[in-house]
Amino acid sequence: MMFILVAGMATAQAQTQPPQIFFTDLDSAPNSGGESVSGFSGAYVTLYGDFFGGSQGASTVTWNGLNCLRVLGPTGSYGGWGSSHFWYQEIIVQLGSGCTPGAGNFVVTVNGAASNSMPFTVRSTGHIYAVSTTGSNSNSGSFASPFATIPHCKDQLTPGDTCYIENGVTASTVDDFSAAISLTNTEAGETQLSGTAGNPIALVAYPGATVTVGLPASNAADYGLRVPYIGVTASYVTIAGLTFSPSQEAMDAAGNPGTANPPVVVLSTNWRVIANLFECPDANQEDGCFNSHELSFIQFLGNEATNIGTTCCSGGPANKEQHAVYFSSDTNHVIAAWNYIHDNLSCRAIQFFSSPLNGGGASDPTGKSQYDLSVHDNLLTDDPCDGINFGTVNPSQGKVEAYNNVIYHVGIGPDQQGDEDSGDYSCIYIAAETNTGATVGTGTIEIYNNTMYDCGSFAATYPNNGAIMINSGEAGLQLDLRNNIMYQIAASARSAAVNGGSTAEPFGNGPADAGGAWVAGTVSGTNNLLYSTAGATLPTFLTGTVNSDPMFLNLSLFNLHLQTGSPAINAGVIINSSNTYDNYLPWNGNPTDLDGVLRPQGTTYSIGAYEFFTGADNLPNPPTNLSVVVN
Repeated sequence: MMFILVAGMATAQAQTQPPQIFFTDLDSAPNSGGESVSGFSGAYVTLYGDFFGGSQGASTVTWNGLNCLRVLGPTGSYGGWGSSHFWYQEIIVQLGSGCTPGAGNFVVTVNGAASNSMPFTVRSTGHIYAVSTTGSNSNSGSFASPFATIPHCKDQLTPGDTCYIENGVTASTVDDFSAAISLTNTEAGETQLSGTAGNPIALVAYPGATVTVGLPASNAADYGLRVPYIGVTASYVTIAGLTFSPSQEAMDAAGNPGTANPPVVVLSTNWRVIANLFECPDANQEDGCFNSHELSFIQFLGNEATNIGTTCCSGGPANKEQHAVYFSSDTNHVIAAWNYIHDNLSCRAIQFFSSPLNGGGASDPTGKSQYDLSVHDNLLTDDPCDGINFGTVNPSQGKVEAYNNVIYHVGIGPDQQGDEDSGDYSCIYIAAETNTGATVGTGTIEIYNNTMYDCGSFAATYPNNGAIMINSGEAGLQLDLRNNIMYQIAASARSAAVNGGSTAEPFGNGPADAGGAWVAGTVSGTNNLLYSTAGATLPTFLTGTVNSDPMFLNLSLFNLHLQTGSPAINAGVIINSSNTYDNYLPWNGNPTDLDGVLRPQGTTYSIGAYEFFTGADNLPNPPTNLSVVVN
């Protein structure tokens, strides 16, 4: 399945929408001590967002209202102001000494319209190091005298330090613990390597550089980057802009249970994993190409995960427990957003599942159900099993939500262990499980403003397929659906009878003891668009349902924006702090769609991940010669 990234799509709409900043790679950095160019020597910071325009022209970017930044022109693979990053854009700036240390905000102004404010703290402290193919580990580590290897630079980091890695540098030998980069200070006796609150440590690709971490199967290292199980943790860590292509596991972002029996949960905290490329072409185990566990507070933003997983067993199906992105045991307080996960042989695109380390039960402190999970503004396509799997979640402890995601052509198989029943094949699957012996989580999972197309075509007669599956009849876990598009084609429409009747239920299903269908009391919702080319009887307990073709802009190119006349336009409900789970206000008070278009554009929200606005259906079709470049 081919997806054409619409590079610069938003730039064609820039006159009608103000710029939006989604996130930055760093959230704090020093204003001096780095590469000296034209009087600037602070850290480089990448701003990701949309409606920046295709060139700078008269546009500006400021910090805290100050013109204290150098805007970078083209360098390496970075094309300058407004370069494409997936379906959105990026701008790279360098801090100058005029950026007064303290808390402030980035603002981008285009055609006189100012963006939202993006928090960023400028510091006067922290070293800035460089690694280059022409460097030496006996050098000072400055840009004028760079180091030669990433592990050596990493070992010099203290709280507040940043290591920039220049083009062509690779981590191609084992650092320690079967990893190309062991996130411990290996030169100081494998001691803790962490930042502190307000002073993180960071490994970042230099602007426009390609930096590769990991070894093929023929080499010794099984990991790209990992926190080894030696009783230490790694907190306040930023990893940005790197290319991970190891054999099995790209990154193991973890806390440390140590060797105690029973284990003691020792959490790492506050990771930022930003705009990296993850590939694990030989992965076939119970893991993720990106994997986190015993980790609290992680932002996983703007990453690409592709080419993950292989076949096993002399050409047989892959392991169903191998996933692309896996937020595993005791990983809570997660934001996974603006990622592009696609074209994998591993089972699920994004998986949440917490497993105990000592067999489970009340005495085991590990493997508890997960909470405070926000999955939004992602593009997920062409994965064998589910797009998003909320496996072991407990929203009564903190929000569990998915919004503004575009998920299509997932659940395409093949079966993962020679048996179609071994996997699940939905755009979103709520397993409602626990391995701890405690009660499965309670509360409400919020699913809103997502666009789902062609979910579960592989297992057309299997109950665990469709747009959304929830398996929670007896658990008390509930699902609230609002403003979602669920478009199922005939090949995806499940033909099995539900509730003892003959009605096809392509959109989703519920607990097996309810006959496979969604049931009132478990699933509720309003203003969803449910459409199947095979026909279906709609759930009567959902209100405001629209049952017609959503009129996507160009379905043959998987352009799932809305065109003029779509029944999804102005057919949703407003999402705000009064009607989200636990009064949580999404979008940081700045509601936008997947592209960054402000909501609502009309009288109320459009249904789906894309808000319709005047001119949206006049966009040209995307080019056919586009390649994906991760900066």
